[in-house]
Amino acid sequence: MTKRHSGCPLCGGKLTSLDLLDACDEFADADLGVLSARCPFCQGLLEIRPADGCIEIGYVVGGAGNRRFDVAFSLPLDGLTVESGEAASLRLRSPERTWVFRE
Repeated sequence: MTKRHSGCPLCGGKLTSLDLLDACDEFADADLGVLSARCPFCQGLLEIRPADGCIEIGYVVGGAGNRRFDVAFSLPLDGLTVESGEAASLRLRSPERTWVFRE
């Protein structure tokens, strides 16, 4: 069975994939395509990496030249597509919404 929503890893507040993308406000790491979000319940900071068909929740680890994104869990988002555009920009499209992030 596919898990359609999950609790905030910090407070347990129920959030869908769309809720999490709506909570994103800037890049946490533009090179890795990781976005920074704030939980609407507890205001805790989350790091999210969108991918085609899902979003991944985790955190950036490592130092200069050795950074990577470690995934804690992922949530499906049917129809999500990720497009990289000009330097440090990301366009996300789902059947319901479009998001654009620029550094």
